[in-house]
Amino acid sequence: MIRRLAIATLLAAPLAAAEAPAGPEDLLRFTNGNQIDGRFAGMDPAGTITWTRPDVATPMPFQRDKVRQIVLRHAKPLSPLTDPCHVTLVNGDRIPGKVIAADEKNFTLETSAAGPLVLPRDAVAVIAPHPFGGRLIYAGPFDDKGWEIIRSEAPAYENDPFAGNGMRQPRLPEKDEDGKEKPGWAHTGASWYSRGGQDAIAFNAGMPDRALLRFKLAWRSRPNIAVAFHADLEKPEVEKKEGEEEVQRPNFGGMQNLARLFGSAYVLNFQSGYVNLQRTGFDKEGNPEVERVRVGSTSVRLNDTGEAVFEIRCDRREGTITVHVDGEFAIQWSTAEDGADAGQRRQSYAAPGGGLGFQVQGNSSEIRISDVVVAEWNGMTDSARSMESDTRDIVLLTNGTDRFSGKVLGIRDGQLEIEASYAPLKIPLEEIAEIHFARESRRKPSEAVASEITVHLQPVGRISGTPLSARDGRIQLDTRLAGKIDLDLSPAVVLEFQSAGGFLDAWDDAP
Repeated sequence: MIRRLAIATLLAAPLAAAEAPAGPEDLLRFTNGNQIDGRFAGMDPAGTITWTRPDVATPMPFQRDKVRQIVLRHAKPLSPLTDPCHVTLVNGDRIPGKVIAADEKNFTLETSAAGPLVLPRDAVAVIAPHPFGGRLIYAGPFDDKGWEIIRSEAPAYENDPFAGNGMRQPRLPEKDEDGKEKPGWAHTGASWYSRGGQDAIAFNAGMPDRALLRFKLAWRSRPNIAVAFHADLEKPEVEKKEGEEEVQRPNFGGMQNLARLFGSAYVLNFQSGYVNLQRTGFDKEGNPEVERVRVGSTSVRLNDTGEAVFEIRCDRREGTITVHVDGEFAIQWSTAEDGADAGQRRQSYAAPGGGLGFQVQGNSSEIRISDVVVAEWNGMTDSARSMESDTRDIVLLTNGTDRFSGKVLGIRDGQLEIEASYAPLKIPLEEIAEIHFARESRRKPSEAVASEITVHLQPVGRISGTPLSARDGRIQLDTRLAGKIDLDLSPAVVLEFQSAGGFLDAWDDAP
């Protein structure tokens, strides 16, 4: 439970003469769960963080080892990055920017947040001039803007509502100190946390016909979660006939409740051993209906406790839905039906909307949703792992189908030079989605040190390193792979000071 920091000196201190800067305040979150509003004013080489508040006359010093996270401007960047192109390093860092030159030893990267950078070639795993093969639509959730908590009318149950195991006892909802019922979800930092129950979160992302939805899911005990996409998030208005009394329909939860939460949509139900796909909607009388989309195998391997990156690629025009887990292909559905004529297929992708949503199913297990990405999809159905090779560099074009393998010789004048299987080629960077470098050419990343922090940028980017100093809206980091970086914090949203711990440790800041 997050608690406001109670400091007696704050109450006794005189008001500062200077007014607080305009705009949202920063939020400093401590390792013990306390938090305090104010302004991040900098950090010295010894690791002392300077914090200011308009109601405190002098700046307040805090030791960085007591701080878990600083959320800048309530996770609202001053100037978000406008281009999702980036470079992924072997330690997982993503530096936003464009590679303008490359040779056998170094890559030169042009960035708006850190100026020109020179990266050792063996520190780079992936270059993404045009990631996703299309336009980036959303990345977050750095704040809760645009998200909606949909309160469920159905009671929450302790066991699995899909298991059909007879009588189920409703679970009493949590209440706050004032006796009011808590919603089933809460946003903090850059994540959504579920407290259990039947409530859902939804976001009208404007998903296009060909869409990619990626998110990181972390769970403590046997994941059981519904994920909606291409959802219209609407309920039909049922016309009441003259003289007819309104009859309140009981809501017993289960899969029909998904239609009440997400409207017309496709919904994937992920559980510890399998995944199912349903189409939700309403009949002419306004009654919720759910139809399962059949497929040969629904098996998916998930540990009882853990985290994974899920990617849903859906094509409304072709009627296909594909799921990848941690870069590996898991399962694919086709919503097309046989037509009247032999060899013809009739498309029946019955989800007209652009929204997405999440709901924890049936029990009170803790769930965390983070790193949500919505983008246009180029139609590539292969898994990310298929683009990895031990000995060859792989270049994927933006059309989603063409690819080349060989050895990247360099980048000059906006063109990639690659020694392919049959002949050397020059490919304009404008036509390249991603370049994955051979595993054997990459160095093995060293272990993260305790002094490292991670800076999260919007919409794409994370840079880790040991902070040397911070002032005037900039921070200097000593990184393991890119050397010293002087980073502009205008596109930054979160400074994570306890990034070296496991994911379970990071859950101590859950609301």
